[in-house]
Amino acid sequence: MNATTTTNPALSYRAEGYAAKYFAKQPKQRDFVMLPPQALDRITFNTPDDGVLAGYVSVIRQHLGNGQKFAWVELDNELAGQFRGVPLADILTCDDAGDLRRNTANRKARRLCLGDYSGNLSVEMGKREPRS
Repeated sequence: MNATTTTNPALSYRAEGYAAKYFAKQPKQRDFVMLPPQALDRITFNTPDDGVLAGYVSVIRQHLGNGQKFAWVELDNELAGQFRGVPLADILTCDDAGDLRRNTANRKARRLCLGDYSGNLSVEMGKREPRS
């Protein structure tokens, strides 16, 4: 008798049946490379340096060098406009509520834009007169 067989086959059968029912109830893991999240979806993702982070997807872009797709994510609890490129394979969860956020009646949805506004900021700061 080897190490993988059990002495009571009925017990083994019940355990396998329980395991099959347990795993059948678990939600299936989504393949985010094949079905990427949409704009304004809230995702969580794993990073090698900061652990698990969360944020809102702004856009999906393809890397010019190796062709890998990245989600540009505006991080929660960070300054507005700070984005992080996240490989689609590192995404853990997605709420799929981006369409709902875009099409709400009250228009209080988050609007995310990738852009460099530093030039406009310096012009605006130059127009203001100092207060004393």
